[in-house]
Amino acid sequence: QTDLKLLIAYSSVAHMGMVLGGIMTFNYWGFCGSFMMMIAHGLCSSGLFCLANISYERMNSRSMFMNKGLMNLMPSMTLWWFLLSSSNMAAPPSMNLMGEISLLNSLISWTWVSILMLMLLSFFSA
Repeated sequence: QTDLKLLIAYSSVAHMGMVLGGIMTFNYWGFCGSFMMMIAHGLCSSGLFCLANISYERMNSRSMFMNKGLMNLMPSMTLWWFLLSSSNMAAPPSMNLMGEISLLNSLISWTWVSILMLMLLSFFSA
């Protein structure tokens, strides 16, 4: 995928699918993980969409190929791109990681067959 906004939107769909699965388990870890993930995802995705819009306004393109060299043009935004992108990937200091760990815990404790679906979800959303 080369379009910035579509890339962010596809990651949103994958995260919300996991949230829905956590809610459907009807256990404590599922509800807590879903709540954490919804809050963290709302903060992270809105920041990523804001950064994609700022990049679009400056470069007049949403393509990642056309936006290369953005670090040279806007060095102050590079830190925000890194922090929000790593948070979206559930890197260790983020709230997304805690939400995903509790969601994985609830989904695996619900049924062992869900491990197969989680592997497919992780593969296609990465």
